[in-house]
This record gives sequence, structure tokens and C-alpha cells, in this order.
Amino acid sequence: MNCDDSGEWGPATSRGEWTLMYIRGLTIRQIATLCRIDYEKVRLHIRSRERRDPTIPGRRLLVHDQPAPVPPQPAAPYREPWEDKFALLRSFVQDRGRFPQQLSPNPEEKGLHRWLRHQRARYTEGRMTEDQSRQLDTLGQWRGNVIGDRETHWRTVHNQLLQFIQDSGRMPHRQNENATELEATLDIWIQTQRAKARAGKLTPTRREILDRTVPSWKTTRASLRSG
Repeated sequence: MNCDDSGEWGPATSRGEWTLMYIRGLTIRQIATLCRIDYEKVRLHIRSRERRDPTIPGRRLLVHDQPAPVPPQPAAPYREPWEDKFALLRSFVQDRGRFPQQLSPNPEEKGLHRWLRHQRARYTEGRMTEDQSRQLDTLGQWRGNVIGDRETHWRTVHNQLLQFIQDSGRMPHRQNENATELEATLDIWIQTQRAKARAGKLTPTRREILDRTVPSWKTTRASLRSG
């Protein structure tokens, strides 16, 4: 209620309400405005009540005594249930005959790869339930330390690259009109090796393997067939 209502409402003359409003933290001027009462009249009443009841000042809720509003908390990010993620992984493995790859151009496959890598870490750290590990065991050899998995993955993709070159006579190029998903993956992989080599992050062993098996890996995607 505000003071503009004074034409329709009369003064709120209940002194008990004035006292209660004061104890609840309102100032004398706020009480006078809300109740449409002269400020001095309210002030004299409050001071009289304080003299008769010295506990009123101590019982009064000042602004700093009132509970601060709790800011809204951001909603927790949605986490897909483990069983749902496992079902997606199982379908992928059954359809493709392999586990998802880190360098896949498919965002869903990369997401499954990250999830499976997280499960390996959970298993290694002893944070996985026996039921979950048994379910993953049904998909094949999914366990192993991260370093070993990365090395195995690198050699697997390297072998796929050699097979592609042997079959097509050229380096992979994901922008080719008839490029397959595998060709796109191999294209990204070889570009990653070039970038690592330029940055000095490609291991000597991997560089030696590429130099020996794919002599043109540092250059553009030229045809490898002669004549």
C-alpha cells in the first residue's frame, strides 16, 4: 500500500501495528507514510513504547539483521546416465566393429571416445563398479592405461593410412567429392602429425616411421602413383 491511496483509505491508527512494524525493521518515517499518520505522532508513540519496554531496541530487526536474499544458483549441468552412454557405445561398437576414435570428424564419435577414456581412468583409479566393468568387458578389450592406448591408436591409424595409400595411390583428402568417413579421419590425422612436427612435438620414433613408410607425409596431398 502506498501514500497515494490516502484518498480512498483512512489513517491506520492502530498503535500496536506501529510498534510491530518498528520491531520488524521499518523506520518511523516509513511507518508514518504507510499508515498515513503524522511523522511526529508515530515518533512520540515509538519513543514512549521504548521507555516502557527497554527491550524493544534490542528486539528490532535492522536491515543488517534481516536475511539476505539467496542468489539463484545455476542449474547443475545435465549428465546423461551411465547406462544410456553405455548403450550408445555398445550400438557404435556393434555397428562399426571397433571402438570410437579420438580423431574422428564425427562429434558424436569423439564424444563417445572421451566417455570411454573417462571410464578407463575410473577403472584404473578404482572408482568403477563391478557391474559397469562387466558390461564394458562384453564389448571387447577396452581396458589399459592411457599411454598404451594412445600408442596403439597411433599405430592403428598409421596402418590404416598405409592401406589407404596402397588402395588409392594418393594421400587422403577429406574434401574430395567421394571422401569416406575413414578418408576424412586419415586426412585430419596426417595434418595433425605435420602440425606436431612443425611444433617439435612429434616423437623421433613416430617421425622415423612416417619418413620411412610415407615419404611424402610432410608435403601436400599429391598423387603417389607413377605414370
